[in-house]
Amino acid sequence: MRRPRCSVILPTYNRVKSLPNAVASVLAQDEPDFELIIVDDGSTDQTQAWVNTLDDPRVRLARSERNQGPSAARNTGIAMASAPVIAFLDSDDVYCARRLSLPLAVLEREPDVICTLSSSRKEDKHGQGRAAPLPDVKLAAPAFEWAMLADLVGVESTSITVRTEHAKKAGGFDPTLRRTEDREFLIRLARLGALRVLPDVLFEKSWSPDGLSNEWAGAGRDLIPYFRARQEYLEAYRKLGHYLATKILVMHIRHRDFANFIAEVRRFRAAGLLDAGLMRLWRDHLAVKRYRRAHATAEALAALAGPPADWA
Repeated sequence: MRRPRCSVILPTYNRVKSLPNAVASVLAQDEPDFELIIVDDGSTDQTQAWVNTLDDPRVRLARSERNQGPSAARNTGIAMASAPVIAFLDSDDVYCARRLSLPLAVLEREPDVICTLSSSRKEDKHGQGRAAPLPDVKLAAPAFEWAMLADLVGVESTSITVRTEHAKKAGGFDPTLRRTEDREFLIRLARLGALRVLPDVLFEKSWSPDGLSNEWAGAGRDLIPYFRARQEYLEAYRKLGHYLATKILVMHIRHRDFANFIAEVRRFRAAGLLDAGLMRLWRDHLAVKRYRRAHATAEALAALAGPPADWA
């Protein structure tokens, strides 16, 4: 049987209201040669019944008996994928018209590129949309890895298009992570090849009240497993670790959420993240903030070779 050009992996859990729009956006793509793998991650609503109404031979369904989380669901899709390229889609997002055709053209044209990221349009809680453009740049493997570690390029799972072979070789997504699992996956992937960042808006991200990105109270709690998975923040690049921790603490202060501020300080200390004095932590925070701001342009990213020599 002939393989499709792309496997679209769509994990979903109790999102039967938003799932039809997500699926419709895939079926309407200008690139028709794909398979859509819907991974129902133990939904208890009408998701399975709705998916069973789909009458398109390109749609495949996998179902988990219990909810395992988005990383495990994506890994199920990766294992099922029959195409040489994988694209991801969250069930509360929608693809724009060229979401598949444009990254596929890049991957065919540039054999050293193993992954693309694309820009998006994001909706806020008031229903207002705004473009979130990414710079037009290509990053070789060392720069790709550092850009992910230092959060120099925004990452959304729906943004990722990757060669299937490399996604599997990198080990897929870490199922122990509740957040930042997409970035952690890309850090491991980066050691295998180059990244092409696309400025084109290729998907729309809806605002969901139950979305993880809106659960500020648990941000620090979910950051601890990420640090365990990526020891670089605790060893080689503590300045980055200090920045990510203090960024959350500052956020709690701005929200006047002092109970979570105290809880996060305890968590970060126990994890070894707050091992320096207050002035050192604040200096590191400002240094990383300035560094990230200086590398926000395509020109600065194009010149990126890796971490600053004095940051280790």
